[in-house]
Amino acid sequence: MLILSKQGKRWRWFVLAAAAALSVLLAIAQPVIPADALQQFQQVVGNRVEAVSILGGDYAAAGGVYTFRGGNIADLSISKIGGSGKVTSLRPLGVGDLEWAPVLQGNLGMVSAVNTFKTGYLAGNQMTYDTLAIEAGGGAAFYLTKQLCLTPTISGIYGRVQNKFDSQNPNGDLIKSLGSGTIVDWTLDTWSVVPALELNYEWRWRRMTFDFNSGYSFFHAESFESSSPILGVKGDSSTWANKLEADVPLGLEILGHELHTGGFFSRTEVFGDAAHGLNTDYIYTANGRLVLDFLGKLWKVKWLGAGVSYFWGGDLSGWSAGLDLRLKF
Repeated sequence: MLILSKQGKRWRWFVLAAAAALSVLLAIAQPVIPADALQQFQQVVGNRVEAVSILGGDYAAAGGVYTFRGGNIADLSISKIGGSGKVTSLRPLGVGDLEWAPVLQGNLGMVSAVNTFKTGYLAGNQMTYDTLAIEAGGGAAFYLTKQLCLTPTISGIYGRVQNKFDSQNPNGDLIKSLGSGTIVDWTLDTWSVVPALELNYEWRWRRMTFDFNSGYSFFHAESFESSSPILGVKGDSSTWANKLEADVPLGLEILGHELHTGGFFSRTEVFGDAAHGLNTDYIYTANGRLVLDFLGKLWKVKWLGAGVSYFWGGDLSGWSAGLDLRLKF
């Protein structure tokens, strides 16, 4: 058994005190992420993730290439396939002359977002988000008259976001070394529930068909899995879209199918976290198309062709082009 003298005890307490002081000094000296960098990341991550998940996951949101003026948010490239519509012919509701039909919704979206920091501590560095978004849901279309239809639906969106930070200078190298796996280089899984209500009115003039559509959607989003211990998403957003669409037969035939032109013009109001994430509270969309009429000649296909859209609002603008396919049951 070792017995310390009084002098030895003094040395023991001195060593312990010195060790404690050294630990405190090392903790103080440990490099931390600069406050300016943290503020920039907070502005980019939270609402941006929710906004991107909505753009990629909601079937009604326009896919395409979004450019954000001023470098405040990532430029987006959105590829998606999906839609919503009746899956059977109309059937009696059992109340007067009212009719109804079940409605299904679905969407698969891929979003690539690149944020190049142009100002502040992170100027010159780049952050990339790759998002997979899947939507599924349904509801019912109730025809109050032959032209007027009311459609309540509910759907869910699953989103998976992968983040990568590309350092281009010493400031970026510091953030990469200190924040990898926490504020940068992370993955995040989210879910959203989306109740919606849509009003549709259709009328004809000669051979032309016009359609007015007004729809409100509410999005509640939360993250349920994150590789980062400090990052998560929880928020509410909503959209109110008003669209006027026209279909114009041209009286010309190609390979036995009549050629149609047309398109739509819409304005979408954006509320909540998505509005902050997109730096705008409205989006206009102008669309034009050229299609062939397949109604009655190919299973459930109303028309098939190509369409082009241009959209703008607040700090953003963009365009999309691709296949225009409409089904009719």
